[in-house]
Amino acid sequence: MNWHEVIDDRNWAMDQVIARVLRQEPAKLEWVIVWIDKRMSDPDYSQTSKDALQEWLDVIDAEGLVGILRVLADRGQEATRMRQSSPFAVLMPQDERKRILKKYESLRPGTHSAGV
Repeated sequence: MNWHEVIDDRNWAMDQVIARVLRQEPAKLEWVIVWIDKRMSDPDYSQTSKDALQEWLDVIDAEGLVGILRVLADRGQEATRMRQSSPFAVLMPQDERKRILKKYESLRPGTHSAGV
């Protein structure tokens, strides 16, 4: 597995945590919308990043929470691409984020697990 595939797997793992958070507290989707709206109105935020966020807004507008959960669970190429610009970090519990980052960092070429 190359490093890009590891990153894609890591992003998918994080999105599974986010999906769980959204299933437990669907109202938190509003936090994401507020975060996106702030970035979209920021003149210094890159247009490429805004385009990526607009894709997420399009899913929210068209399908709501069901659509977001669908994309978060999808392992396909389009969802993997969208995950590279995920606006959901605001929902990620920091302890779980650290656990996932540590797990996947150990897979980075040239690194070793602690104690090895």
